[in-house]
Amino acid sequence: MFTLEHPQKNALFDFYPPIGPHYLGLLSIPHSGESIPSEFLPFLSGDERAYQEDVDFKVNELIDIPVLQRAGIAVLVANVHRVCVDLNRSEENCVLFWKENTQGKKLVTKNPTPEETKKFIEEFHRPYYEILKAALVDLEKRKTGKVSMIDLHSMPSQPTAYHMKQNPHQKTSRPDFCLSDRKGKTCEPQFIHYFKDAFTILGHSATLNDPYIGGFVTEFVDRFRTNNIQIEINRSVYMDEDLKQLIPKKVNSLRPLLTQVLADGLAKFDS
Repeated sequence: MFTLEHPQKNALFDFYPPIGPHYLGLLSIPHSGESIPSEFLPFLSGDERAYQEDVDFKVNELIDIPVLQRAGIAVLVANVHRVCVDLNRSEENCVLFWKENTQGKKLVTKNPTPEETKKFIEEFHRPYYEILKAALVDLEKRKTGKVSMIDLHSMPSQPTAYHMKQNPHQKTSRPDFCLSDRKGKTCEPQFIHYFKDAFTILGHSATLNDPYIGGFVTEFVDRFRTNNIQIEINRSVYMDEDLKQLIPKKVNSLRPLLTQVLADGLAKFDS
């Protein structure tokens, strides 16, 4: 699977394997999916604008995937919308978890039965984690030390009432990048500090574990022999948050910088 020169594509995710013999690490993008499979429609409000609010909008377009592949980095991109199955949550609370979006707009109008929930987990949640697990096991076999994994997300530029309820002590303005390691649990300190310093050198503001500490993907990956962090990108850095549109000038500036930071960082910690 991981020696293919072309991406493995299906309705659930796209897996882009590293090209060439050298395998540096893995990049996961679980929340940029915008596809809503038909079997979820009976449970949802039909308010497409409300669905858009919390998508990590086009995060997969903020990196140059072929460049990362040639650098030896695999990229896993989810296609299914998080309103259906949230891949950054455990099986127990991933299916139709978001009854409302973070602006308080209703998303879910009907709950699935236990049998339907089980089927959704098996069809939409487990496949992502199976390929994530397979990629990490493959990496561990190739390395003597820790392997590198980054979970890439985006965040609204300002916290909503929902976010303030989750973390009432957070600031109302957010940095360009938030890097998280479950408060020091999922990587060596020099790993996360490398990326923070790299963004700072490029003129961006960056924080550690504030306002986010990492999600279930970060927690799951910590079961392996990894240096493993979550990176949140402030949406104002690359998009119009009201119109839900990319700003081409900002994207074209960010993409090569972000790609280079990721490639250089994973190369530095290759072992």
